Amino acid sequence: MVGNDIVDLKQAALESHWQRKGFINKVFTDQEIGYIKKAKHSSFMVWKLWSMKESAYKINVQQYNHRFFNPKKMACRLLDAGQGVVTINKDKYRTHSIVNDRFIYSIATLNNSCNIESEYFEFNNSSYRVQSRTGHSKLIQAISKKLHVKNDVIKIKKSILGVPKLYKNENALSIGCSLTNHGNYGAYVLST
Repeated sequence: MVGNDIVDLKQAALESHWQRKGFINKVFTDQEIGYIKKAKHSSFMVWKLWSMKESAYKINVQQYNHRFFNPKKMACRLLDAGQGVVTINKDKYRTHSIVNDRFIYSIATLNNSCNIESEYFEFNNSSYRVQSRTGHSKLIQAISKKLHVKNDVIKIKKSILGVPKLYKNENALSIGCSLTNHGNYGAYVLST
């Protein structure tokens, strides 16, 4: 299983007021607040931790078929600049994050031995619908290439909880996937 999340830093700066009173204590654990306070760029750390939580949350929803909203229930631990672990209840999800001045992109996995394929990209259009279709199209193209089949035999269907599942000729594939987009950036990840 795999999950991902991307944060457009420019968009996040416009939309969020994470510095408002109470926000940090409502969303982050004491250890995470320590990371934020010690970070050279606290806003980057806020969004890195958020992205790690979101990517792990996507796997947890797949595992337990249950949604919840409790960011403090997801505890992040940083291992080094790019690697981390998010713990939700007893489950531990390994994360890898890419941080640059444009976006933060995190991928979470449940199983360290799975093969991961991912692509992140910048959109040419600000319409959410166009961005969503573009992300789906890029994911379908990647699967088609991987399986050596035409694009039109691959479909993405979402569960009632919004979890994407891949199908080839109406047969479910055993390839895990996750899609994300925010602001001008999107990404997909596959696991086999």
